[in-house]
Amino acid sequence: MENEKYRTYKWKAWLLATLFLVVFFAFHNERFYPSAIGKITKVTEKENGSAGNYNSEYDSEKEITYEQTCIVRILNGEYKGEKITVKNSYSYSQVDTEKYRRGDKVFLSITGEKHISYANITGVKRDQYAVLMIAVLSYLVIVLAGRRGIRTLLSLLFNIAVFAYGLKLYDQGVDLLVICNVLIVLFTVVTLFLVNGVNKRTLAAILSALVTEVLVIFLFRLAMKYGGEIDYAALDYITGDQDLETIFIASISIAGLGATMDVGVSIAAALNELVVKNPKIPLKNLIHSGRELGYDIMGTMINVLLFTYLCGLFPVMIIEMKNSVRLLTILRLQIPFEICRFLIGGIGILAAIPVSILISTVLLKLHKKSPASGM
Repeated sequence: MENEKYRTYKWKAWLLATLFLVVFFAFHNERFYPSAIGKITKVTEKENGSAGNYNSEYDSEKEITYEQTCIVRILNGEYKGEKITVKNSYSYSQVDTEKYRRGDKVFLSITGEKHISYANITGVKRDQYAVLMIAVLSYLVIVLAGRRGIRTLLSLLFNIAVFAYGLKLYDQGVDLLVICNVLIVLFTVVTLFLVNGVNKRTLAAILSALVTEVLVIFLFRLAMKYGGEIDYAALDYITGDQDLETIFIASISIAGLGATMDVGVSIAAALNELVVKNPKIPLKNLIHSGRELGYDIMGTMINVLLFTYLCGLFPVMIIEMKNSVRLLTILRLQIPFEICRFLIGGIGILAAIPVSILISTVLLKLHKKSPASGM
């Protein structure tokens, strides 16, 4: 027992030390950047007037502007170690400007040969904070979940890599819906097999998620066919000649996948546990237990979807309202697409409950009774 505890403490210590080194490197990696990076050592600022916002019509809508004088010490490149003075202006709302603080690491645009004739700040270097948050997440996931946590992180990395590759294929002209369908299968199969292992309950969860996805998309396309035309003009970031319907369908297809996978895993795992504990459990009782579990997780999962979509929409609504766009206009143009995504995800969660119960029952209970089964 003592040796096991020692080994546990040892690998946790090694993990913590490794992540600390990664974070330390991220905070001191300026030499690997081709562009100049500096650290702000001193900031002084003063109010230098006011400016109207984008839709201002009255003086009362004007906002204060400020001018900063930043002393920046260059951290890399041929001017490493030199200190320069850089001016920066920003408005109170910081909609399209940024306020800099002492200690910020910033990217610099420098002109001049042998000596600096002009320099300005082009942005804040934030990768070190992203690495820090990833390290904290990784440590907590691995420490709390052990090997399953490691598999969870591997599945996350795989999904990110596959998604990025899918975007690259789309940029090369591959059909978006084909890419989306392949991604859905890969996300579901790899994620569930990696996290939960290769077993019948995982197979039940995979089949449940894929069948639910097919059912939901079929219902969505049916509604689109008989429900009239959709005005895609209000979709964000519309540029050029794009197939907006295909893009919207692709986003709908992936939107609720995580929720349906979670429902499938929860129900399959619970029913499998009941069958293992009591192989003679009546089919009626098994189905009833799955239904009760589905009712318990239904409300929380639907609310998770709601809060997710609201969080994505909230900043846009606030910015547009601050720029004199009426709330009714925002609701009329922006909300319908989020409502559609939410409803499709909610229908997916509801559909996943009976589908998961049916598939899990067949694989875990009825298939186990079959003499010809080798599983």
